[in-house]
Parts: sequence; C-alpha cells; structure tokens
Amino acid sequence: MATLQNIRNKSGLLLAVIGVAMLAFILGDFLKSTNSGGANNVKVGEIFGNDILIQTFQKKVDVGIENWKNQNQQSDLTQTIIAQIRDQVWNQYVRELVMDKEFEALGIDVSDDEWIDQISGPNVHPQVRDIPLFKDPKTGVFDGSRAIQYLQGVDQDETGEARTRWLGFQESLIGLIKNSKYNSIVSNSMYTTSEEAKIQTKFNTKDITFNYVKIPFTTIDDSEFEPTDNELDKYYSDHKAEYEQEASKDVDFVVFSVVPSLEDDLKTKEEITELATDFESYDNYELMVRRNSDNSTSQFVFTTLDDLQESKFKELFNAKKGTVTEPYLVNSGTYRIAKLVEVEFRPDSVEARHILIKPSETMSLDSVNKKIDAIKLDVESGTDFALLAKQNSEDQGSAIKGGDLGWFSEGEMVVDFNEACFSSKKGDLSVVETQFGVHLIEVTKTSALVKKVKIAYIDREVEPSTETFNSYEYQAVQFLDNIINEGIDFDTLIAKNNLVKRTDKKVTTNKQNIAGLPNSREMVRWMHTAEVNSVSEVFQFDNSYVVATITKEYSKGPSELDDIKEQIMSLVIKEKKALKISKDIKGSDLASIATTYKTDVVTEKKVRFSDSSIEGIGYEPELIGGIFAYKQAITSLPIVGRNAVYVVQITNINEEDLNDQDLSLQRNSMNKQAASYANNASFNALKEAANVKDNRVEFY
Repeated sequence: MATLQNIRNKSGLLLAVIGVAMLAFILGDFLKSTNSGGANNVKVGEIFGNDILIQTFQKKVDVGIENWKNQNQQSDLTQTIIAQIRDQVWNQYVRELVMDKEFEALGIDVSDDEWIDQISGPNVHPQVRDIPLFKDPKTGVFDGSRAIQYLQGVDQDETGEARTRWLGFQESLIGLIKNSKYNSIVSNSMYTTSEEAKIQTKFNTKDITFNYVKIPFTTIDDSEFEPTDNELDKYYSDHKAEYEQEASKDVDFVVFSVVPSLEDDLKTKEEITELATDFESYDNYELMVRRNSDNSTSQFVFTTLDDLQESKFKELFNAKKGTVTEPYLVNSGTYRIAKLVEVEFRPDSVEARHILIKPSETMSLDSVNKKIDAIKLDVESGTDFALLAKQNSEDQGSAIKGGDLGWFSEGEMVVDFNEACFSSKKGDLSVVETQFGVHLIEVTKTSALVKKVKIAYIDREVEPSTETFNSYEYQAVQFLDNIINEGIDFDTLIAKNNLVKRTDKKVTTNKQNIAGLPNSREMVRWMHTAEVNSVSEVFQFDNSYVVATITKEYSKGPSELDDIKEQIMSLVIKEKKALKISKDIKGSDLASIATTYKTDVVTEKKVRFSDSSIEGIGYEPELIGGIFAYKQAITSLPIVGRNAVYVVQITNINEEDLNDQDLSLQRNSMNKQAASYANNASFNALKEAANVKDNRVEFY
C-alpha cells in the first residue's frame, strides 16, 4: 500500500506527534504481506491478468464470517448467510483491486499530515470520531488524545488481537479516504448548464390536457397476422442486442422427500409418554424442559383462564398443581405434554416506572449495577424517582415521562421484568437485569388479584428415523440405477413411478440454490461441468434425496431465435397489428374514429412529461412522448403504444415562464444525480476493463 510505504519513508512527523510506540505499531512487521502463496496455489479468479488465489480469498471470507458472528451472536450462521458473505467479500475485494490500480495511476494517496489529521486532528474522519473508546465519557465528544493513547497501548495486548483489529480498520479507512478523493474528482467533472436545468424543469412542470381514442391490439385476431419466418428472422436480427443472456442450463429433477413413517410417529409418542412420568415428579420443570423439549423458544408466564389458548391448558386450570396431561398432538407432527407448575393470585395488570442503564465499552456490567444500586439508595432516601429517571435512564421513551411505563398486563414485558413487576407490591423497588440492561423498577399501582396459572410443556417433533432415511435413499438409488443400468428414459421413469418432475430454467453458476431446494448449491456446482443429458448422482439436501438431468445449455451472448421464438412472434404480431390499425385510421375527427372502431372518446386527461404512466391508461411511455410532440388544438397521427394505437388531440398546454426563475436548486439536484451516476458508471467501466474472471463455482 503506497500510503503506508510513504509513512514508512517519512516517519519524522509521526515521531514528533505520536512517539516511538505509535511509529513501531504502524511500521511493524504486521504490515508485511500475508497474502503471498506458492506456485501450487489454485486460483479462484483473475483480474488484470493476475491470479486471485483461493487461499487469499478464503482468508478474507473467514474474517467476514468472524465479523458476522461477532455482530450477530444470537443468530444462526446458515449456508445462505455464508454464501452472502462470500459474495460481499468477493465484490469488495474486486473493487479494492480495481480501484487500487486506478488510485496508483492517478496518484491518489494519503499524506502523513492528512493521516494524522484523519485519526486525531480537527478534521477527524467520522468513522474514527464515532468510536466510543475515543470519546470523552463525560461529554461524549471525540478526544484525539484518547485515540493516540489507545494506539500507543495496542502493543500491550499480548494476544495481538488489538493490533489485528486496528490494522483491518486502518486499511479500510485509507480505502475510504482514497475513494472519497476519487469520487470527488469524478463528481466535479459533472456539470449541468442553465439550459439543461430549464429543460428538466419544463419536463417536471409542463402539463398537457388531451382527449384521445384508444384502439387496443386485441380488437384484431392474431390469426390474421401470422408472421413469416423472414419477418421473425428480421426482427431477431434487428433486436438481437436486447436478448443478451448469461451462460446457463436447464435442469429437470425428481425429489424423494423424506417424511416420518408410522413407526416414527409411534416411537415419538412412546418416548414422550415415558417423559410424562418424570415431568410429573421432577420439581425443576425449567431444566426438564430445556433438556427434553424440541421447542427452544417457549416461555412460561402466569395466565388467566380466559387468556389460555389451548383446550388442554384450560383443562389444567382447576387441576391439582403438578398435574401432567397425556401426550397429544399440538399440530401435525408435534406431540406435547403439559404440566400445571404454579397457581397464584396475582394482579391482573400493574402500573410501573423504571430507570434503565445499559452496559457499554466505557461502562462494565459491574459499574452499571453499582450505579443502579446508588440510584436505588437515592430513591429510598427520598429523592424523586421521576427526576432520577429523567437524569439517568437510557430508555428515552419513558425517561421523558419520569420512567413511567403506564399500565400493562402480564406477559407484555420480557420474562424477568414481568416477574419483578407482578410479584411486587405497590411501592416496591426491584433491580432486574434483562437483555436491554439493568433496570430499577418501582410498581406504582396494582389492579385486583385474580387467579393465574403457569403451565409448562415439552414438545417432541416426529422426525424420520435412520431406517426411514435409508428407505427413501434406496428409492432414489433405484431410480438412478434404472436410468443408468436399465437405460430407461428419465421422463418415462418418472411417469412409471408416478413421481413429480420439477424444473429450474436458466440456472447460472452463481445461483445459490435450485428453485424449491434449500441448501442445494452442490447441485448447481455439478451443473457447471455437466453436459446435456447427463444424469447426476443422488444428492441429499436436508430431508430430500434428488436425482437430476441437464436438459438444455445456453451460451453467453444473444439468445438463440428458437429459445425466444414465441416472445418475438407476439411482438411481430403486435407490430403488424399496429401498422394495419394506423393505416386504416382515416381523418382527424376523434368522434368519427371512435365510431369506426366502436369505442369512445376519452376527454380531459392530463399528463406531464416526467410521468411514467397515465391515469386510466397505464404505462405507455411512447404515448407520453408522442403527446409532447404536438401543439395545442392539433390532432395527432396514430401513436403506437405498448397495448394499443392512440389518436390524441391537445386541448390545453400549461407551461410556466421560466425566464426569471432561480433554477439553482434544479441544477444542484441534477448535478448530484449526474455525480452519483458517474461514480457508479466509472467503477463499472474500470471493472469491465479489468477483465475479471470468477471461478468460485469450482470451490463453493
């Protein structure tokens, strides 16, 4: 990286500003490239004729996955998400390689002075300014000395994680700065003239009122305009560029979906029946549920009889505490046993207020608890709760109301918060920790006590056994064997076995899954190298076994005429209809034309040039363009639209005088639009020139 090399070469300023420790950090061995590989490395792509090694790319993907895990600790990392991360990393890496070459060619760099200014000076970069560690804890304002202090202490981290994190951030930040400079160059090359602003303003403000007659193409039967082969060939030749396509393939496949057998159902019922005895005698129902239930999201709260949703729950309401139901189907494929675990008289609803303090990078959970305890002592000593809430609570919605949450029923709040409120008396103070932070809660009012019960339950899903999976796999293997060894045609075999053939059209190499088959990337990879009429091995995707065959291959470039013949035929028929209708229209009187075609004259329609559609007509850009080509009181020639031929008569043109108007806002808006377009277009042009080759399908 040229910028970092400049910092290496011109380190005097750094020595003076941030000292030896910071210099050692920036100039350390960690700056040496870790992306070099041996001659035997396999390439996952190519750019500017240079190989992109799979080892290099995978390291970046691994970093992306780790970042995702850190940011989504409560979520599952699925194959779909991994594929999305891989795509994001690829696109970002290609962008970096393309732009780095352009930066070097243009001499775009970051000087020593600029770098210091961006990380600790008065013009600090927003991404540095927003780092919580670099802010004054009292004022929340960025403090450059805290940034320098952090960087000087990075080497004290023996694990090296702090250094690695900063290196990644530093590289990203320098890239952002360079991109900003490049975008500024491109943006400043865009210019909107006053005349262009005036024309665009006319498009936006000028409106035309018109009458029209519409002759739909459907008024003539298609059979009268059957196109010849020559007409189809000519249309295809004239419009070939409109039918560009990526390389792709069609695939037919049959799915053997594994479903639980009757034996699987009986076994599941027997297992949960055995659990019922232990569930009844075991006091720690929560532990029992966690260990044995397939439902990991269930929560058990006190509920009144009217709020119980299941009939089995209602039966338990007046039962003896500890009673457990017989196993029952809560839905197709799920058995449940339920237990009455608690019976209490509790408020139907409560009114409460709270103060919330959240842990942060500058305040540990320990410190938060100490702060909450101190606030609690203040309340107990007579300080007004509402005042303390306004001064301290991080729940801004309730803080402005003195922490007041109003009245709420049981189950509306998260479990621990709910329990603290509904097990407390009026005036009680409770400290509770939830996923939102630490709360100091005061119950201010309670309603009348009513009988409530808490019902816990264990769910067991009926899952296919190993024997069931083996049975379906055998069916798939037999299907494949009949094709390969018996020579039976794929479609014939499907019909013979009363199976359902599925199809996915024009599958490209970058498609993640076959339609209707989750996690089927492996099948897409097989299609990449398979030839037409090839039959796959037996794939397993989740609870399905799949056998597939390639039915058609499409080359990159214009679509073949035979592949789009039906589409082109309808377009040629429409052209011929439009020509016939246009030739047959006589005169310029709309009423006469309407009478001839047994339709009506529609009056007083209004449109602007900037409109994409016309009320009552729909999307007809050719019609809108045609209308604005005529003057007032003029009847148009036939205008061919998307769905009909139109004849219009302009009745009024409403146009503002723009000579004395200030068009600066319009010019600024157009400049921004042009700059945005130019920035995207310039990168796309550079990327195309880089001749990027993507071979990821061979690895993922």
